[in-house]
Amino acid sequence: MSGLAEYAMHLGCDVSGSDTVTQDTTNRLESLGARIFAGHAPGHIEGADEIVFSSAIKDDNPELLAAKSARMPLLHRSQLLANFMKGKNSITVAGTHGKTTTAALVTHILTCCGVDPVAVIGGAMLQNQSSIRAGSGNYFVAEADESDGSFLNYEPVLAALTNIDRDHLDFYGSFDNVKAAFKKYLMTSDPDVGVVCCWDDNSIREVSEGIGRPRLTYGTLLGSEVRAIDIQQSGMHTTFTAVVERDRFRCKLPLMGRHNVLNALCGLAVVRALGLDVRQASQSLESFKGVSRRMELLAETHDIRVFDDYAHNPGKIQACISAVRSAWPSQQITVVHQPHRFSRLETMYDLMAGSFRGADDVILLPVYAAGESPTRETSMESFASDLALSSSTRTHVLDDKTAACRLALQLSRHPAIILTIGAGDVWKVGHMLREQLVG
Repeated sequence: MSGLAEYAMHLGCDVSGSDTVTQDTTNRLESLGARIFAGHAPGHIEGADEIVFSSAIKDDNPELLAAKSARMPLLHRSQLLANFMKGKNSITVAGTHGKTTTAALVTHILTCCGVDPVAVIGGAMLQNQSSIRAGSGNYFVAEADESDGSFLNYEPVLAALTNIDRDHLDFYGSFDNVKAAFKKYLMTSDPDVGVVCCWDDNSIREVSEGIGRPRLTYGTLLGSEVRAIDIQQSGMHTTFTAVVERDRFRCKLPLMGRHNVLNALCGLAVVRALGLDVRQASQSLESFKGVSRRMELLAETHDIRVFDDYAHNPGKIQACISAVRSAWPSQQITVVHQPHRFSRLETMYDLMAGSFRGADDVILLPVYAAGESPTRETSMESFASDLALSSSTRTHVLDDKTAACRLALQLSRHPAIILTIGAGDVWKVGHMLREQLVG
């Protein structure tokens, strides 16, 4: 929502909005000229021409109720984004995980290729400290969120798909329904341009068959049309060779992990599908700065590194830990994790419990509810026990972020890595750790 608000202001719109808490994003919007209200009240919508809401807004929200009563135009956030993309050559990036980093990579690569794209994504790009890029070119890069099915509201020229995993089962009901939705997403693309998708993902290979669109694949497996070979990781950097038809390009990526190699390949495949310069695109990877809260290095001393990541589903969590374990195989890894939403923990319980393999210690904080109420008794102690059994790691349950910060430092036998992981406010622990370590 913050990216949409910022882009609307760039277009000259007056923007106001409300949130239950003040945070960095609301402070930034206020500094750019938005009117930000604390809490929700009917009077906050006075003077507005349109009301934009997300699926996180409950039906009994007082501002939404007041807007309906006044018969004001209502737009879901996806509808506003679709309006912004009209008249542009839009490129949407979807997938259970990796879409924010991939969309940022696509934006960076297209910028380096000289096409000056517009972009609206779900995280702050460290390249310009914003979740938008207000370019003047005709390409528009957007992150397409599958969580509520709204990614089917777009009509992209090119649809990219990073992976399909078991998530948002509270909305879709079954994994088969998840896959069916992603198949529909691929078919929203232009029939003459088509899709870019990851060949390493079994479910993508299944759903991308028979879509009636050109399909350009990327990955590490034989059969990938844009393929990575000779992948080597050294600390926070990864190198690989990209094979595109008969051409080979040696790439340097300032990111960790095989999953980020796939994200970079997606960017190269997008360039290939659009007929742009793949050599120039491959060279641009080295200057990519990353995305806030995506394996973001918060602090580094001679013996401890602290990273923060937005990961909140099993695939993302495992990818983070695996990347760090590959970079520093002998160092101790302590994870501070805050589960996100009761529904996710309950519908993906076993997968979540098994996703911390490679960590030495996991400190669990209470569930970040995001407005939900538990639908059954959720005991963090029992989850910790099952996590320890499934992931072969030591677990610790705490109610307090300050205590989590203190314990993470106590557990860290030097040299060590501390990861704060979750989509809620667990990042505050990372910032506490930074204060303790570097002041």
